[in-house]
Amino acid sequence: MGDISRHRDIFLFTRQTVPVAVLDNAKLTADDLTYLELGNYLTDVSQFRDPVTYIFAKQRIWREFVIPKVQDKTQLLRGLSALGAGAALAASQYLKTLTSGTAADVIEGSGAGLAAIGGILAVLPSDTYADLSGADNWIDALLGTPIERTPGAARDDLKHYGHLGEFFRLFIEGTTHLLFAQDVPKRLDGAWGSLAPIPAHRVEELYGDFFTQYYPHEHTDQPPYVWDASKRPANKLYQPSRRQANLADGEVGVMNAVDAHYVTYLAEGLAEIEDEWWELKREDRAGRQRLLVRAGKLLHGVEDWFFHSNVVELLELRGYRPAQVDGESDEAFLQRFVNDIAKRRPEFVAAQPDELIRLKRKLFRRLRYPAYDAGDKTQSAGVLSRTRMSTPGLRHAYPAFPSAQDTAHTLLHALENLEHKLTGEPGGVPPWAEDTLAQYNLQALGPLAGPIAAAAATPKLRESIPLVLTLLSADERQRLAANVAPEHWPLQPGATPPKRTIEATELDLQLERHAAALEPRLQRDGRTESNYDHFVRFLADSGRLNDKGRAALLAAFAIDRKAEQLPTEAPGAGGFLMQFAVADLQKLLNEGTAKSAALDQNAGSVFGAESDNGAFSEIVGSHSLMSKDTLTSVPFFDDARVLASVASSAVCTILLEQVAVPKTDRRLAWDEVLHHFIRFPPANGGWERRALAMFAPAQQIPRFRDLPELARLVERSLRPAPEQQKPSQSKRADLEERYRRLEGALSKYRYP
Repeated sequence: MGDISRHRDIFLFTRQTVPVAVLDNAKLTADDLTYLELGNYLTDVSQFRDPVTYIFAKQRIWREFVIPKVQDKTQLLRGLSALGAGAALAASQYLKTLTSGTAADVIEGSGAGLAAIGGILAVLPSDTYADLSGADNWIDALLGTPIERTPGAARDDLKHYGHLGEFFRLFIEGTTHLLFAQDVPKRLDGAWGSLAPIPAHRVEELYGDFFTQYYPHEHTDQPPYVWDASKRPANKLYQPSRRQANLADGEVGVMNAVDAHYVTYLAEGLAEIEDEWWELKREDRAGRQRLLVRAGKLLHGVEDWFFHSNVVELLELRGYRPAQVDGESDEAFLQRFVNDIAKRRPEFVAAQPDELIRLKRKLFRRLRYPAYDAGDKTQSAGVLSRTRMSTPGLRHAYPAFPSAQDTAHTLLHALENLEHKLTGEPGGVPPWAEDTLAQYNLQALGPLAGPIAAAAATPKLRESIPLVLTLLSADERQRLAANVAPEHWPLQPGATPPKRTIEATELDLQLERHAAALEPRLQRDGRTESNYDHFVRFLADSGRLNDKGRAALLAAFAIDRKAEQLPTEAPGAGGFLMQFAVADLQKLLNEGTAKSAALDQNAGSVFGAESDNGAFSEIVGSHSLMSKDTLTSVPFFDDARVLASVASSAVCTILLEQVAVPKTDRRLAWDEVLHHFIRFPPANGGWERRALAMFAPAQQIPRFRDLPELARLVERSLRPAPEQQKPSQSKRADLEERYRRLEGALSKYRYP
């Protein structure tokens, strides 16, 4: 997901730079462009619903919450084996319906037929089978019904995503109203407040249609269609495209998944918007706004190419002189490049010695390709090799791939995005919290100096709305991960946490607070409602939230309470998210930060070729390493931001220019336009270098009109309109089906 605010900033740049005449001719206003940002935003937040990730969350619940509670583990594990085989067999049958029988053998090692599976389950003791079936139903209720049990249209219903997916849908809907809705009296300040608000009924309508789930192609992620990463290098999908190969440069190219498939998805989508725009009647403003939402979803994919791939590093490498000479190995050339660039680029020159080591190490690792060994039952997606090293990737532009560690990185950034959107100055009390504190007669805390106010407010927020505090406060997550009681926090530098006197961890206690806060109680104002419902009502009464946003958040917490009451030791939706945010995400972040800091003291770590050097944010090829969409994502943060802004605003401007004129017998070849932006960088010249050169003097991103070659690109990409022969299946539908197919193939892994 990266930084939602970064995509918003690109939208603000686009809104500023699209000529008024183009908007007028397209029958749009500048305020209409907010729908463009809504589409981009909804693409990002839809990642919270990812059925593939939920599969492995189910496996974790079995391991951590179910199996430890069952006395006869041998019988339980026999039953789980049978359920796993049954899931594999059912999924293979489901896959046949998707692939017309061509993938009958896609599930490996299913092992048993239905009769054998039934035989195993039949001989289990009745209490063991009850434990199995009961836990299976509870886990499916929380994390979603498996895809093979919800065929056809039913696979998009709420049961498929479970209570957790529904909690996310409703919680994010409330946040979306807070950010976009017109009838929020006290809208956010700053950049989010600068968006032209949208009528609440339109927010509700478009959210319902465009909040979906995670699909790799919408984010230009390296797709996990070949699940075991050790098998990807041999698959053409993951190899460099030969479209740009030439005698001078050799076999250089963009990964085929992007070059051949994602670009086609984007091109088809833009062409469809053109066609439908021309069919709209002049007075159909709502129809044009809806098409802008679709355009925003496509622009998200364009932007993410620059944020989540190695293309900006390759751009620097391609222009580096002296170039690689005959007889110089890729390893030697890469090391020479890194050492020399560190003496030239401003962020390297300005760095302190330990930070310089880290910047050089990250640059070196971003220009490599990882080595994986075959996976196993627990780590089915492949295991980073400890015997084979990563290899230089100097001729291969590829997007990052999401790993287990990257799920942590992505969701933690999502939480930080919420934190940045909803909080004020660092260490201070956000406006919504100031209003909330008024119910405790503590409103005087608001104007106090930041750290003092935050320290005084946190205990009240911890007791009343622990989920909100945990998700929006990095400091609280740090405390819970460190397992330190509030009275001893923060620890002094180098101090050892005090010895605990109780068995329960701080996270256990926070989960107990959360479960209690979901239950109705008599509040100070005489109403009987849960703390969370009280909090939401207070937000609405104080003008921070509209009625539809209030209804969505109340429904989210009702779902959470329902999930919390499932008869299992596992937490409900909000509790599961808290556990994930603290036990997994914050712990990984802390460990990774500590390992990176240790490596920073060793200059020899710069050229370490291991795919995994122990710091999860530096795994070769991962989102955590490749990401360049946050202020801390150095080096090359500005390069990615500038190129993503230019490419996205240019595509948007070109689209609006095309629909602003009557339809003719010449059409834009969108694949050619997109291949100009999403490409292996040239050795010399190019719009990329000109854009960065224009940005450097005054830190001003160039506009579309500042780069005349982009207008020439449009002229040479116009072609006689082809006869209307639509493919039997769109590329978007094809790519969505591939991810669904993967979900079916992985369904067996929901059991340990």
